[in-house]
Amino acid sequence: MKGILLVTHGKFADEILKSAELIVGKQEKVLTLGLQHGDSIEVLGEKVVESIESLQSDNGVLVLVDLLGGSPYNVVALNSSKISKGKVRCITGVNLPMLLEAITMRECYELDELTEHCMEVGTTGIKELFKEIEALKQAN
Repeated sequence: MKGILLVTHGKFADEILKSAELIVGKQEKVLTLGLQHGDSIEVLGEKVVESIESLQSDNGVLVLVDLLGGSPYNVVALNSSKISKGKVRCITGVNLPMLLEAITMRECYELDELTEHCMEVGTTGIKELFKEIEALKQAN
């Protein structure tokens, strides 16, 4: 089973995992890290490396971060030489559809395929409600 690591600002990682588990149940091999105000980037980097090592298996680890160019993303990037020994992929812009897909499909896909699939699901699920309603009306 592939490991999943969520690294975000604040408590977002904890809370999005709680939301996902509300839908699909308690999960194994999923860890969360949150960067709080005043936290050390170096310490977060150490925690990222330790977490990936603890989740690592032959199947790999998918890291989901919240913001391209944000501190959690930068910490993963800065520590990539320490974590690239195993199979690790990192996706930015984590959202609930992406996380649910990662959790439910992590045993169905190889790591690279899962990564691509989660990116697709994470973006195709973004819609504007009233435009969708109008499109449905026009289709009927």
